[in-house]
Amino acid sequence: MKKRKKTLYGIPVNENLIWDYDWSEKDYKTEKFFKWYLARVLSNGTAKDIKNIDFKVIKKYLKELNIPRRIARFWLHFLNMKEEYKYGNIDRFTKKNN
Repeated sequence: MKKRKKTLYGIPVNENLIWDYDWSEKDYKTEKFFKWYLARVLSNGTAKDIKNIDFKVIKKYLKELNIPRRIARFWLHFLNMKEEYKYGNIDRFTKKNN
């Protein structure tokens, strides 16, 4: 059985999620990689990938991740976190005026 490489928090790396980037194994233990990888897992990972991550860790980094808004909203709701926007609430511009 092949030993899986791990991230900063000891989370196994699913190499199918990082195939299009060239990260070294040394990078896996950095916060920069971890934030990038966590965004990948939340956006494209499987339930098995998510199962390996403590929800406290997701909660700690969620607002710093570059992920689609619909995914961020799901996790904010799931983790009972307040939804805030760095540059103001732009939803008012996306709703149709009736």
